Amino acid sequence: MRHLQPKVVLYFILFLIFISIHMQFPVFTPLAVSLGAGSMLVAIMLSVTSFVNLGGNLLAGSAIDRLGVRGFIVFPLFFLSISLFAHTFIMETTHLFTLRVINGLILAFLTPACMTMLATFAKNSKEQSKNMAMNTLMVTAAMTIAPVLGGWLGERYGADGAYYAISFTTFLAFLLAVRFLPQTKTVRSQGQSNGGVFSLLSYKRLYPVFLTAFAIMFAQGTLMYELPFLTVENGIPKDNVGKMAGMIGVGTFFILGIVLLHRISAKFRTVLGLLIMATSTAMMMFSTTIPSLWTLFLFGIASGIIFPAMMTLLTENIEEANRGKAFAFLSAVFSVGTITAPFVSGLIRDNLSPYFIAWIVLMLAVTFIGIKYLSIEKKSPVVLE
Repeated sequence: MRHLQPKVVLYFILFLIFISIHMQFPVFTPLAVSLGAGSMLVAIMLSVTSFVNLGGNLLAGSAIDRLGVRGFIVFPLFFLSISLFAHTFIMETTHLFTLRVINGLILAFLTPACMTMLATFAKNSKEQSKNMAMNTLMVTAAMTIAPVLGGWLGERYGADGAYYAISFTTFLAFLLAVRFLPQTKTVRSQGQSNGGVFSLLSYKRLYPVFLTAFAIMFAQGTLMYELPFLTVENGIPKDNVGKMAGMIGVGTFFILGIVLLHRISAKFRTVLGLLIMATSTAMMMFSTTIPSLWTLFLFGIASGIIFPAMMTLLTENIEEANRGKAFAFLSAVFSVGTITAPFVSGLIRDNLSPYFIAWIVLMLAVTFIGIKYLSIEKKSPVVLE
């Protein structure tokens, strides 16, 4: 099996990582509530992972560029499998809170390292777009299967049974990383990495990418906060909630199957995806307490359009010497959106629909990014590449 291409193995590792993350989705909130957590404490625990992840991302980027990526994939996978296994021993909300903090710190190094290694496998912009689309496809497959599987395990074997499976999945990813991922050269030998993570603020052409990242993660965070409460407040079984979340993945699969999509400008795709996502959240806002499957399907279509386009824009607008920092900063922006969404939702959900706030955030992003890109495209209006 040593002949397996590292890129293929990395895709599968990313698949397993996101399987382990999203299998927790239908299990975590009911587990927290069973330990005595209220809706606001659940929101804080969901946010704290991303908050710690944010701090870790600011440290991770420069380290990845300086030391190489393989170690920042292998060791975090090992520690993450231990942390997830420890969920089977918790007895109090403080235990759960502590493990969420640990998970956030581990993922702060793992996610940007994986994306940085994936970016090194592309030789040009078109190949980069295909790689990022394939990554989105694998992540989507995980996001489609994992909530259903997690809900099924939670219903039949309880939270402990689900976390046994989740920790085993992560450990399998660790074994694959140890055996198949190559030791890449440090970026310092290929180019000069300049400054720390905050030096990226001088790259104004990356601002639309970071604003897009915040907006979509705020919308996704809102949805991922609201759906599990259908189990607590409406008595919907965990596996049904998992199937609803899986419908997002079905939508993403559908749009990624349109191969000609990658011939369209990444800028145009970003704006189009944001508009579709805003439409989806508006439909959820005006629906009953249970979002329709069609709105979730539409949300998935938007995700499938945005993610490959956004990642392509990032790699096109940053030199290789700074890609580790760029992906770490992007992960930090993801974390800000993920932190903010459940906190805002928990704060306002008794008086105002959280989907309304998500819609506002998405429409503001569409407005600012659309104006910026339209002003550029006036000189070059062709969208096909």
